[in-house]
Amino acid sequence: MEIGFIHPSYPQGEGTGAVQSASRIVSELATRGHDVTVYCRESPPETGRDHPDLSIRSLERSGYPYHTGLQLDRALRDRRAEFEAYDVVHSYVMNALPALGEIAAETSAATVVTLNAYGGICAKNDLRYMDREPCTGNGLAKCATCSIATSGGHDEDGMLYRSASRLGYLKLVRDGERNADRIDAYHALSPHIRETYADFGFPRDRLEVIPNILDDRFSRPHESDFDEPYELLYVGSLDSHKGVERLIPILAALCRRSSARFRLTVVGDGGLRSDLERQVAANGLEDAVSITGWLPNEDLPSVFAAHDMFLYPGQWDEPFGRVFLEALATGTPVVASDVGSVESIVADGGRTTDGTVDGFVETVLKLLAADELESISAAAKRRAEAYRADVVVPQLVELYERALSR
Repeated sequence: MEIGFIHPSYPQGEGTGAVQSASRIVSELATRGHDVTVYCRESPPETGRDHPDLSIRSLERSGYPYHTGLQLDRALRDRRAEFEAYDVVHSYVMNALPALGEIAAETSAATVVTLNAYGGICAKNDLRYMDREPCTGNGLAKCATCSIATSGGHDEDGMLYRSASRLGYLKLVRDGERNADRIDAYHALSPHIRETYADFGFPRDRLEVIPNILDDRFSRPHESDFDEPYELLYVGSLDSHKGVERLIPILAALCRRSSARFRLTVVGDGGLRSDLERQVAANGLEDAVSITGWLPNEDLPSVFAAHDMFLYPGQWDEPFGRVFLEALATGTPVVASDVGSVESIVADGGRTTDGTVDGFVETVLKLLAADELESISAAAKRRAEAYRADVVVPQLVELYERALSR
């Protein structure tokens, strides 16, 4: 197949889980003989333009107002005739949905959009109304109020910038919803994503659940001995929707309630890092906590493999974090909030909790008391097999074929 793929950054780039997932898809498709042209949302460095199996094109962004989402949409619209050359145009950027609607209407290419979070229905991308509770319906007045009210920060200029940015994304959401029926197929990362978008009016029969692809670098032996001091790990952004403000209270409670020794490694950065550091000092846990900041993706497999448990205290309905696959593949048992489709993703490779500090502490202590970590580690390895490329990529190709047949 001739495939045009709209990438959230560029192949081989560092970045979010979405960047890694998109890069994995284009690489695996090209390896299997498909002709893939990658339209890069960010201009790759010269070293990132040379890929043996991919054609790389940068999307020029220009015009006012300056807004990355609106500029991407405009760049795709300006080049929409170019997409006639492809059998399938697949966007891994939800905000490109309005432009994909025009491409679907004006070319013969089949169109596919990946739904990897909530940016197609929520300007904040988290579907949490007023940052407090899951949102079950959107509308112009409601979304504008929520977007502005939750744009607070430490300075007025920052708040104004975030408000304006979110209002731009709100325009893309509303334009995208008007084009939703034009798209031939949707790639939903999890059952929860599929049901959520269907509830918001997207065509249910075109929403196909296909998970993320495992990065083979994480398929390596587990290295910890599941003994004291128990090494706990968190990897991800340090933001409130990830529940990171609960990490230090969880560790402190474990240390109070158990005679066992625990250590916590926090990998990532974000707005709550200074708050975490203050929590560490307030609880006297400086010797038990390491906050590393972001680490290169190539370093993460050994980090996961060296820890006894991966903790995920998220508060939002997690779409499909790559961190779960990375923990599973390294045989690191997962203890996570029961949000979104986490339980079905992890299965017997971990345990889910109610997301509270007490819930995490009880679950961890029960696992230790039952001496279950080694058996869960083996189950995690088995569970990771469901996310290998040779299992997932054929599902994507079948989705493309169904989109072409519409």
